[in-house]
Amino acid sequence: MKIVKIFKEKNIRVTPQRIGIYEVLKKAKRHLTAEEIYEKITEKFPALSLATVYSVLGIFKEKNLIREIRIIPEKSYFDIHIENHHYFLCRMCGGIYDINIPFCTTLKEREIAGCLIENFQSYFYGICKECRGNKR
Repeated sequence: MKIVKIFKEKNIRVTPQRIGIYEVLKKAKRHLTAEEIYEKITEKFPALSLATVYSVLGIFKEKNLIREIRIIPEKSYFDIHIENHHYFLCRMCGGIYDINIPFCTTLKEREIAGCLIENFQSYFYGICKECRGNKR
């Protein structure tokens, strides 16, 4: 199983619950909150607590297996795609979309004013294509 291999490479203890949480993220068609992951995972593991989901997400984040997205400051979403990319939040439908645009020279070089850039997230806000089409 590929997930087990990934966990072992990242030094993450393999448990059915951790595999289940990772599978929920992998199968999701959108970015999920911890609460949404909890709702889905308790179908398979009803005794699992929300605190455990948060704990596992923290481990995954620490081991660079997922990214935490704070496009809405009071809410955390989680993304399985860890490569650097940008996010777009539609202010009408609330959808969060991955967007791939070329990086500027600063981001390509990973340096700004002599400082090393280790990680970055860029957020864009507006109206998505579907909502724009519905307004016309």
